[in-house]
Amino acid sequence: MFIRTAILTLLLGLAPTACVAAEPNADPLRAIVDEALEANLGLDQERLAERRAAADVREARARLLPSLRVEARYTHFENQTNIGDFINPAYATLNQLAGTDAFPTNIDLTFPQRYESHVRLVQPLFNEAARAGLAVASARHDGQKWQLAAAARRLAADAQIAYLEQASARRVVEIYDATLATVRENERVAERLLDAGRATPEAVQRARAERAEVEQSLAEARERHLAASRAFNQLLLRPLDAPIEAIADSAFALEMPVGSEEAVERGLAGREELRQTDAALRTARAAKRAATSGMVPSVAGVLDYGFQGNDVTVRDDDHVWSASIAVTWSLFDGGGDLARRAAAGYEVQRARTARRDLEDRIALEIRTAHEAAAVARQAIATADVRLAAATATFRLVRRRFEEGAASPFELVDARAALTNAQLNRVLTAYRYAIRRVDLERAAALRDIDRELMKGVRS
Repeated sequence: MFIRTAILTLLLGLAPTACVAAEPNADPLRAIVDEALEANLGLDQERLAERRAAADVREARARLLPSLRVEARYTHFENQTNIGDFINPAYATLNQLAGTDAFPTNIDLTFPQRYESHVRLVQPLFNEAARAGLAVASARHDGQKWQLAAAARRLAADAQIAYLEQASARRVVEIYDATLATVRENERVAERLLDAGRATPEAVQRARAERAEVEQSLAEARERHLAASRAFNQLLLRPLDAPIEAIADSAFALEMPVGSEEAVERGLAGREELRQTDAALRTARAAKRAATSGMVPSVAGVLDYGFQGNDVTVRDDDHVWSASIAVTWSLFDGGGDLARRAAAGYEVQRARTARRDLEDRIALEIRTAHEAAAVARQAIATADVRLAAATATFRLVRRRFEEGAASPFELVDARAALTNAQLNRVLTAYRYAIRRVDLERAAALRDIDRELMKGVRS
């Protein structure tokens, strides 16, 4: 009697709701999500891509700002025409005629002069190509930021699902552990009944075969749990064999978060992929501006200050300066501007079509995820009924077997039904938890902390 009571207590204690009791938490996996957002190397790659896009924006903006540079040149000429060769003889003749030396006769002047250095300040006044380039870079940066946010949302869902999969595998191991204790006790009972002449050798062999089957299932369950645990630890950049803190099953006994229509509404308003396609549309429009920027003139102000001479000197009488307005205008390039404009226009239309298509696909994804979660939630009640019936049946068959009124085949079938019912209850509960995470991601229900996406691991 004591053995029967202990076994039934052990079996019933493995019901999925029998983990350490805990009050339902609206977000039991928040700490895991935060850790994943901080540690995952894949998300770090997206962070770096976003920073690169931000650098591209700064580079594009610099094309609209003043530029200052220093240029210097010294050239050695051979057989170059010297203006002094023409002027010096004439000046010498004039000096003879006038009887004076008023005119210089040592002029040494070549063009271009051997030495030139200057500081050049250039300020774009109107440059449509640079303005369009800045718009393109800004739109691409916005798209990259939304891609980072979308990656963070996917990672949050992946981390939660990875935990739930390893937790489900761990609960399966616990069920097989308890079942192994049960079948071993069944084997001992069958041996005692055989010794007492109340059972046949067939009952003992049947019990041994059942025990071997459960041992094999337990070994396979442990291997699956180990693989799931390592996958979870790898996702969070932990040591692969690091222990994982267990969360009570009751923490995942949550109601459906939203209705179907509200889920679609929130998903279409919050999904980062849609914001990313909006940025792609702005990028295409800016690219269309850039494609036709050559059709309008570019204007820049240029200020030069420097020194010129036939030797390297920096004297006051050698300095020169100039101020210019430079205009550049491509009047005809064989129709290339028009072709680029047409191609950019098609890209704008393609981006609009892609946006509508993505919106439809996301709405379908949300409805499918909501339906799957709702069905999984309803299946828990059915699994509870099945578990209760299998538990009562096993209790009755076990009692009859101990009294010699039930065959070993009946006991094995009752035990297998109970184990399957326990596994079904565990897997059904965790399947609902996973489907709920899928719905959370599809409908953008989780508020992704943007601060956790800023750091990049070295």
